[in-house]
Amino acid sequence: MEPQNPNLSAEAMYSWIAVDEKRCNKCGLCIDMCPMNVLDKGSRGYPFARHRDDCWYCDVCAFVCPRKAITLTDMPYLIR
Repeated sequence: MEPQNPNLSAEAMYSWIAVDEKRCNKCGLCIDMCPMNVLDKGSRGYPFARHRDDCWYCDVCAFVCPRKAITLTDMPYLIR
């Protein structure tokens, strides 16, 4: 599987989530509320999907984000 955007960091390259770095204040609420413990803080402090294959695509991370900085991307076809 080739990364869609080779300019992304290694942490974000294969992540299901997109984080708007202009909106994100690195509070970590999305990481704390993830029911599957999929998210982690990256080297720059922004969340990324550390265990991508464990994600349930429940959208909790996007829902709890107070600044609406997270969106789910590249979800498998059968889950959409």
